[in-house]
Formats: sequence, C-alpha cells, structure tokens
Amino acid sequence: MNLTRLLIVLMALSAISCRTDIPVPKPEGFHRLELPKHEYTPYSDSNCPFAFDLPVYAVPNMRKPDSCWVNFHLKPLNCYWHLTYKDLRSAKITHQAAYEDYRRLIYKHSQQATEITETILKTQHGSGVLFQIYGNVPTSAQVFFSDSSKNAIMMSFYFNTALKNDSLSPIIEFVKEDMRHAIESLTWKK
Repeated sequence: MNLTRLLIVLMALSAISCRTDIPVPKPEGFHRLELPKHEYTPYSDSNCPFAFDLPVYAVPNMRKPDSCWVNFHLKPLNCYWHLTYKDLRSAKITHQAAYEDYRRLIYKHSQQATEITETILKTQHGSGVLFQIYGNVPTSAQVFFSDSSKNAIMMSFYFNTALKNDSLSPIIEFVKEDMRHAIESLTWKK
C-alpha cells in the first residue's frame, strides 16, 4: 500500500513538473542596437585646411573658437567623435615627432587594454595609422593622419555610456568604418 501511494505521489510530481506555465526568471537582456545606414555629407570649416565626408548623423556640438578642434555628437550611437588638427610648420614639429607624441598618448591605454593594433592608412593625400584599442578602454579607435609636411589630423571617439566595450563592439566597428571613410575622402585645401 505504501508503495502504491509513493508511486502516485511521484507521478503527480512528475506531471506538475512538466507544466510550461510556471514562471521562470529570465536571464538579463542586452540593449537593442539599431545602426543607421552609412551615409555621408561633405564637411568643411573655414578655420580648417581640409574637407572630408562626415556621417549625416554626426553633428558638431563643440568647437574651439578660431581653431580646428571639433567634437561631433553621433547621437544615434550615443558617442562623440573628436577631431584635432595640428599645423606642423607653425608648431615647428616634424611629422615623425607629431606621430610619436600621439602614439605615446595612445599607448598610455596599454594599462587597461588587452591589445593595441596599428593599421597603416594610405591615400593620395597622405598617410597615417588607425590604432585599434581592445579591452575595456575609454576609446576603441584613434587615427593619426598627415600629409607628411604641413598638416596632421588626429581623430578619436568616446562613448557616453557605462556599458562594457564587448557589448558595444557592433557600434565600435560601425564607427571605425566611418573613420576610415573620413580619411579616404579627406582632401587638403590649398
């Protein structure tokens, strides 16, 4: 008799355990990313000796007066793109010295970075390096680009969020593509 009751209890428990309407905690979700289309518009500033294609969703939001230092807000991506210009002749600095200064600045991230790679960029208007910085660092990509004699441009971007960079990797890759396009389209004004 006890064996029969035990079997009935076990069968009832197995029947109850197979129900699908029992609430189960869900794992923590990820934010949804909707990336805009890569579209560009010409960008030029009277204070800057260059022009390039800027993503249509990038809006200048801060500019140093009478200089060529500009911050662009990429609102749909919740990040900022910083552009700095240096006139090598008036700064009395060589292309190589400007590059080494910028490279030293980038390698300060090596304390937090898991890896830093350098990709050579060459166009008919100059050459430079795309620095890709991996790990949980404040900036994931930076560019140094110069015509080797008079002009140098430095670009970087920063997120306006506390999310980890592994969650942001689709946006990081998206912005790197925009940075490459900006450099490929860059022309120096005479």
